Amino acid sequence: MEYITHKRFREIAACGKKMNFPYGTKFGTIGNFIATPDGRAICFVDSENAHKYFARNDDGQGLRRGALTYAIAYGKRKNRDNNSFRFSSDEIELLERDAKKFLKDTDVILFNNNFFNVGIEELSELAKALKIKA
Repeated sequence: MEYITHKRFREIAACGKKMNFPYGTKFGTIGNFIATPDGRAICFVDSENAHKYFARNDDGQGLRRGALTYAIAYGKRKNRDNNSFRFSSDEIELLERDAKKFLKDTDVILFNNNFFNVGIEELSELAKALKIKA
């Protein structure tokens, strides 16, 4: 499976080294790890770092997928109800109704690994429904 950085990665990698990969850098996998071409493990494919910085790119849509998933899951959006950066009650209802398969079973909105691997069309529809531009 191929992954691409959709956001610059400047973190300590799973191999224990601080790594710096610019936007658009492509990587393969070794087992369940996103890895450098020389075999150094960067992070698990389903880790928080993978979701924040890398996107699946086997269909050539990794940069778009990464922009959409990041904007939906991590983007800072002001909520008019209480000036926090969370989903509004209407957006939570929409997510629980139309995108339940992408949510973890918790009391807060957390996206599961399926969300970060879904097709571009479905992500685009969800972003449009949530009025998120990416």
